[in-house]
Amino acid sequence: MLKAQHRLTSDFEFKITRKYGKKYSYELFNCIVCRPLNYEGPAKIGFIVPVTYHKNAVRRNRIKRLFREIIRKKVSDIPDNFWLIFYPKHACLYNENYEKINTQIDKALSEIHFIG
Repeated sequence: MLKAQHRLTSDFEFKITRKYGKKYSYELFNCIVCRPLNYEGPAKIGFIVPVTYHKNAVRRNRIKRLFREIIRKKVSDIPDNFWLIFYPKHACLYNENYEKINTQIDKALSEIHFIG
């Protein structure tokens, strides 16, 4: 589980990230990265898996748990003052492989340019 200081919690934070963030697309997920203007603090991360992906909440929550665990180990690689949202794709429902998702997130964090 991510620490509370590293979680996007409010609807406002999610809306700002979606509106002003830059979208990156990968095989298993989409990622939106935003640097809010008046925010000074640790990186915050959110995960969204809509009901339209699967009716079964157990499957949706499993995907979120996989992503949270992987990001929890890599949160130190993300610079401060950034907000990220991860949208897993339908491919994650059928390829729930920890190693595969882990390599994709490694690739994403190396390609995303965390520039002012």
